[in-house]
Amino acid sequence: MVFYRDPTDGRVFVPKEGGGVSLNYAHGISWAILISMTVVPLVIVVVVTIAVLA
Repeated sequence: MVFYRDPTDGRVFVPKEGGGVSLNYAHGISWAILISMTVVPLVIVVVVTIAVLA
């Protein structure tokens, strides 16, 4: 997976050639979006699953 990283590009959401958008990981807000939408929910699911199975 290749990350789009261009600090001179002011956009956070960058259109992809095949359609859709990608995040510009040169900006801190992109990392905040990634963490808040993928890492935190994954941690919550893992913790709740372990709590239920224990």
